[in-house]
Amino acid sequence: MQLNRIDLGTKCTIRKTGEMGTLKKIYFYPTKFEIEISSGDVRHFSSKDLEFDGIPQKYASFQKPAIPKNGQGDAWTSWEPFSGESIVKHHFSTTKEIMWKMLTSLEMLNAWFHGVQRSLPIINIDRYVHRYSFTYFNLEPGAFFKIRPRTYAPYFKCQINAVEKEKSFGFTFRTSPLYSENIQFTIKETELGVWVTCKRTSKGLFSFLSQVNWPEKSRILQNLNTITPKVDFNLDEGETGDKSESTSQFGGFASKQNYIDYAINMGMEGNMDFVNAISEKPIRGMAKSGIVKAKRTGNIPPKPSKPTVGLETANNGGVSALSPENLIAYLVNKGLDGDMDTVNAQTDKVARGKAKALIVKVKRGKIDRPAMPDIPDATIQPESATETEGELIERLLAVGLGGDMDEINALDNRVLRGKIKSAIVKAKRAAK
Repeated sequence: MQLNRIDLGTKCTIRKTGEMGTLKKIYFYPTKFEIEISSGDVRHFSSKDLEFDGIPQKYASFQKPAIPKNGQGDAWTSWEPFSGESIVKHHFSTTKEIMWKMLTSLEMLNAWFHGVQRSLPIINIDRYVHRYSFTYFNLEPGAFFKIRPRTYAPYFKCQINAVEKEKSFGFTFRTSPLYSENIQFTIKETELGVWVTCKRTSKGLFSFLSQVNWPEKSRILQNLNTITPKVDFNLDEGETGDKSESTSQFGGFASKQNYIDYAINMGMEGNMDFVNAISEKPIRGMAKSGIVKAKRTGNIPPKPSKPTVGLETANNGGVSALSPENLIAYLVNKGLDGDMDTVNAQTDKVARGKAKALIVKVKRGKIDRPAMPDIPDATIQPESATETEGELIERLLAVGLGGDMDEINALDNRVLRGKIKSAIVKAKRAAK
């Protein structure tokens, strides 16, 4: 009902004082209500000051979206004599782990940070080639690196002054001999990703130079967003994404580094077929580079345990039999109990991302903690779980010779699948 159409004589309550009154007259443009209070006084109020009996009053309110359009947050700059300051904020649909990796990859600084043509470490190392790589660079306060600006100017030295993992990262920055800036990045995790804030400050006579090229400087986080891997936090509860893709991520290993370390060990053992069969070109390249380094230095990374094809790890038991909803509830309970290793080791990136978002909500008190689901009994016999690679090849070879190729074709390990098929062909030729 429109409030300017209320019947005269309607009872009402004054919000501020709690007094009761009766509507006597309505004035328009703007709408005012003449109210006779129980004490006999007559006063005038606006609609927001009154509550009318039996008439619901709905108020329009502006709800700011949690994520701004295209992730773009605040961006402003200011200058006063001998002091300049600017702030740039941006929302990234990714995890804080990925965001930290992107911010601290100084070798990629030229890809998104305005004014940088190239960045190099400043390290005391014998090998000449390592002076042009951040492989041996220690990311810690006090460490130096240098950048070459997109001008004819030479390299300028920069110093890291703040390193708090997955929270803040800062360094001094210089593209001119006249002044320097202090760059400070902060990461704040949200339910749907992370907020990154870049604060730039400068002092001195030439601090006004910080205002030059501000439009380009204000877009550095937008540039970074274009090359940052994304995580979808907005999937409905019933959506699980492409599980076949997530389970085969990193060859079944819990992390990319484990995948690389395992490939390095296989290469050092002479099994380059495994390395060459890695479908992800960046991982294959890093593995080959690691093999070369290991041969030169003799330092071989520890060999991670190889995940069993189609099985969960022993610690998870029958977790693989859980439904997507129960899997998320299981991970949430594990994370709230302090076991974030189980959450981070989950290969289903959709379930992992949704679990982390729910953990944040539970800790903030927005939702209740879900019940811990019952872990069903493992459907796979223990002897299958301990099956070695040689035993697996022998068993599947016999199965393949019998005409059943389904289990062989379902193998995620391309190298192993190829070996078995090759052995089947050889066995059939020998039988002829």
